[in-house]
Amino acid sequence: MTQQLEDVLAARIRIRPFIHQTPIFQSQTLNRKLGCDVYFKAENLQKTGSFKARGVSHFLAMLPELPAEIATYSSGNHGQAVAWAAASRGCAATVFMPEDAVLAKVDAVKHYGGQVRFAGLTTQDRFEACRDYAAASGATMIPSYDHDAIIAGQGTVVLEVLEEIPQFDALLVPTGGGGLLGGNSLALKSLRPHCAVYACEPALADDARRSLESGTLTSVAFADTIADGTRALCLGDRNWALIKQFVNAGLIADEDAIMAALKDLAVYLKLIVEPSGALGLACLAANRERFAGQRVVVILSGGNVNLATYSKFTAGEHAGSA
Repeated sequence: MTQQLEDVLAARIRIRPFIHQTPIFQSQTLNRKLGCDVYFKAENLQKTGSFKARGVSHFLAMLPELPAEIATYSSGNHGQAVAWAAASRGCAATVFMPEDAVLAKVDAVKHYGGQVRFAGLTTQDRFEACRDYAAASGATMIPSYDHDAIIAGQGTVVLEVLEEIPQFDALLVPTGGGGLLGGNSLALKSLRPHCAVYACEPALADDARRSLESGTLTSVAFADTIADGTRALCLGDRNWALIKQFVNAGLIADEDAIMAALKDLAVYLKLIVEPSGALGLACLAANRERFAGQRVVVILSGGNVNLATYSKFTAGEHAGSA
C-alpha cells in the first residue's frame, strides 16, 4: 500500500480552488425513522453533480503539464467530471461510455464539451476501448478509480465532514470501483481509528461485500441494477489494498430499498440523488439495528439522473437505469 493520510491532506489543498465544499444535511424525521443520528454529506451538489470532480481535479493537478487531450472510460459521473475539468483547462476530452448509459449523463458529458464514444456494457469493455484509443491518439488516459491521485482526491470528502462533525461512529460509502471508499476509509481510520466504515452496494452487484467476507478480491457478473454507477465487476487493485485494511464490512440493499431511499431523500431532505448515490441510506435502513443510537455519516455520492426515470423510481416503479 503506497497511499498515506498525507496524500489525502495534500490533495485537499491542491483541489480546493476547483471544487465545492459540499453541505451536510439532517432530517429529524429520518433520524426517528432510522433510530440513529444521521448526517448526509451532499456530494450530489458537488461540481458536475458527484464526488468525481475531486479525483479528476487532483489527477490533473499532479500532472507536470496539461495534455492536449484527455481520454477516460465511465458509466457517467467520472466522464462528466473529466469533460468539465478538461474544458476548464483548455483540453479536449473523449469519454467511453456503456451502450446503456443514462441519457442525462451522456448529455452532460457533451454539454461540458466532451466527445462520447460507446463501448459495450461493462467496465472492461470501455476500459479496453479507451486504452486502445489513447495508445493510438496519444491522449492522456485518466482511470476512473484505480489510481493513487484519484483515490487521494476522493478521500477529501471525509476531511470536510470532520471539520463540521469531529466525532461520529460510522461512515457509509456507496461503492463501485472503490475509489471513494478507499480514499475515505484511509483518511477516516488514520484520524479516527474507532470509527467504523462500511461499503454500501446493491444486492445485485456486491463484489466489495464478497471480497471483504472472503478476504480475497472477488468479481461478480454484470448486473442490471438501477444503481448504474456501481456496476464495476471488481474493485480496483489499489482500492482493494486500502479497503481490506480499513473497511469493517460490506452492506447491501435490494432494488426496492434503493428506490425507497430515493423517495426519502426527496421528501425529507428535498434532495435529488441518483440510485448509486442513495446506497448509503438504503443500506442504513436495511441494517438499522446495527446502527441503533449511533451517530452516522452517509455520503450521497451523486445526483445525476434522468428525471423521467427518477420520478418512476420514487414512485416505486422498476424502470431501468436512471
